Amino acid sequence: MYRNSYQRGMLTVFYSVGSKPLAIWETHTKDGYITRFLDQDIKSMVLEIGGTNVSTTYITCPKGNQVLGITMPFLVMIVKNLKKYFSFEVTILDETLTRRRFRVSNFQSNTQILPLCTVMPIGLSDGWNQIQFNLGEFTRRAYKKQFVEVQKLKINANIRLRRIYFTERLIPDDELPPEYKLYFPLTSKGAKGKKNAPEPVSGKENIKPSSSQHTQITVQTDTKTMSKVSLHSIKKTQSIEKSVAGGVEEDSEKKVVEENKNDIETQENKEGLDNQEDQEKQENQVSQENQEIEPSGEEKQDIMLHDEETAKGEKETKQVEE
Repeated sequence: MYRNSYQRGMLTVFYSVGSKPLAIWETHTKDGYITRFLDQDIKSMVLEIGGTNVSTTYITCPKGNQVLGITMPFLVMIVKNLKKYFSFEVTILDETLTRRRFRVSNFQSNTQILPLCTVMPIGLSDGWNQIQFNLGEFTRRAYKKQFVEVQKLKINANIRLRRIYFTERLIPDDELPPEYKLYFPLTSKGAKGKKNAPEPVSGKENIKPSSSQHTQITVQTDTKTMSKVSLHSIKKTQSIEKSVAGGVEEDSEKKVVEENKNDIETQENKEGLDNQEDQEKQENQVSQENQEIEPSGEEKQDIMLHDEETAKGEKETKQVEE
């Protein structure tokens, strides 16, 4: 059944894409839900497990009393943080054929090692995370025993799942098959300088793979950040700026009109004064000429006497001629 996966050193026990992603899983829902839908961040079908009580809504693999028998020590889970209580549990078999459980949760603060169960905390960042769990290392550190195989896997609410798989070793991103990578939509700035990025899976254009961290339990987060700015405030600010600019332009136009008006009035006043001065000069000149031409009283008498004598002389001349 898993021959091809074992040859590649990888074995998937859950993949949210497909007709029956829970074919080998058993579901338990009480005051909760298990549903599959399209996640907008990665544009892919995912499975969400949610409920009011973490312990009453979960999925287990395999069904019934069967065991997985997977000898690969590395568990890798691609999950999305829903910012609620979440836990998962792995049942392993050690070299003494003793069943032991590792229970990991985001509401546990300290690690507790019990004879048959170890409780461990985990911190999930916002968005999508990649969890890598080295079962062999934790079996050796907690119980001083050798890891043999994984027998059961249990995923409790509240979480969103894309893929769960086992590997023989931690595989670098450049060696992972494309279908095992988590993709995020490319931003406009991030699209530049990505010539060496792996080719996307068919049906997922403009996407980029996430990078994994090689630690015992690592968390990979979605590095996208969103800046929420009020569109209303932006429009309001723009309208205020426009109104202020318009007011300044109107004031400047008014000042220009007033200055032009003042210049015109000043020019008209100057022209009126010049015309008045010219008229006064002309009147003075005419009056002076009239004064020069008009004779005095004595001159007028002399002129009258001269005219009378001239008239008498002409009269006498006419009589003599007759």
